[in-house]
Amino acid sequence: MPKSKTIHTILIFLTALLCLTGPGAVMSQDIPAAPGACLTTLDKGSVNWSTGMVTVKGEAAPLKDKKKNADTIFGEARADASRNIIELLKQIRISADLPVGTYAADKDIIMAGIEKTAMDARITRQLYSSDGALKLTLETSIYGGFLQLVIPETIRQIPKITPAEPQTDPLDATIDHTGLIIDASDIDFSPVIYPVILDEQGRELYSSAFISREYAVQNGIVTYVCSLKAAMKSKRIGIHPMVLKGLRVGEATPSSIIINMSDTNRLEEAVERHHFLKECRVIIVLAK
Repeated sequence: MPKSKTIHTILIFLTALLCLTGPGAVMSQDIPAAPGACLTTLDKGSVNWSTGMVTVKGEAAPLKDKKKNADTIFGEARADASRNIIELLKQIRISADLPVGTYAADKDIIMAGIEKTAMDARITRQLYSSDGALKLTLETSIYGGFLQLVIPETIRQIPKITPAEPQTDPLDATIDHTGLIIDASDIDFSPVIYPVILDEQGRELYSSAFISREYAVQNGIVTYVCSLKAAMKSKRIGIHPMVLKGLRVGEATPSSIIINMSDTNRLEEAVERHHFLKECRVIIVLAK
């Protein structure tokens, strides 16, 4: 190969490498979801309900009749991914009948916040093809700023609750529970940002009245997993969670889960429930 051609090839390679490691870029491979994770695939990407991470892809290709430099191609791919992440966030459902897009449609502040969430998203993968086309992967979390925008205003800050002293009497087998697992793996429940737990009479057992906004924004109102085994290992619900069975999905409110009276009594008899419900130490197990 002629010397001049070799130098030209090296320069092309170095240019591509610099683009790959540019500001905000992270060199990584797509990482498969952990065992037991619950993922929802939507039009523009996916939501991992077990981690709160949203992932989308964007791409840009050079036009044959117009020269583009690497910066232009990168900017177009990033813009494409940002548009996709906005569209995906708008598809997420706050409740069964209320997608984020509908909720935010007439609220300029919320739409601006969603756009900022997309702008702040992290690039986790970039891949250039031989002709200079670029595909990249963008990732952001629904926890924090996004949830602050879309969690219902009825969920407010609850004053600090001083938990009761833990049971230490060796003659009493009762142990304080540290969290709640609702096993909904046998019912057809779709994940939403704001699920509600009801008893068979329709009384709310876990809803806005029990939740402190601080924890809901930071960690989500619940975490969804698709394995009871994975749920039991989660730090979110502590070392001694209460496990209750989902009986059915609410007919009038499909973003609610109904539990039977026996489990209702178990939950209401646990005085420590006020503490772990306030802190959103709740996991819902869905079918795989």
